[in-house]
Amino acid sequence: MINKDHTLATVTGIVEEFCVSLGAVRAWIAAGLLSPVIREGRGRGGAMLFSRGQVIALLHGVCLVCGCGFRKAVLKQRFCSTSCRQKWSRMHKGKPGQ
Repeated sequence: MINKDHTLATVTGIVEEFCVSLGAVRAWIAAGLLSPVIREGRGRGGAMLFSRGQVIALLHGVCLVCGCGFRKAVLKQRFCSTSCRQKWSRMHKGKPGQ
């Protein structure tokens, strides 16, 4: 999912706006899932600014079955509901690599 929102936000702004924990945002940064667009200053005291679109792409997805948009509970989530996940499982039952 590509989001064109290039508005910048700090780590605390992301925490407040998207209702995620500070630890989650730091983990995304450490894992390379979220990278700063601008880094002000040097060292650990420098502020980092991130694209809101990049955060939205991490937190929101499109269901592979019905095409509905949804907020992800975990980053690997691919379906909007249990029924869509079960439908996908029935459609792909017995196929190699699924």
